[in-house]
Amino acid sequence: MKQNKEPWRIAVGLLSIAFIVWMWAEKDVAAIYTSMPPEDALPMIATTIAVSAAKVAVIAGAVYLGKWLMGKFRKK
Repeated sequence: MKQNKEPWRIAVGLLSIAFIVWMWAEKDVAAIYTSMPPEDALPMIATTIAVSAAKVAVIAGAVYLGKWLMGKFRKK
């Protein structure tokens, strides 16, 4: 089986991680959650992680869709 590690996949992964770190740093998530009671902080942390994952999925999906569309139009 051929291992094909395309640079765009690596770039999407790195951009996704950078986006999450930037978003959390901008909102100062650590300061917000440490000032909350633990029973309130845990659901908020889970929600933040889920929303971040959804945003990354949308960004990655858009990149993959764009790559797929470019491949379709190039073949014609």
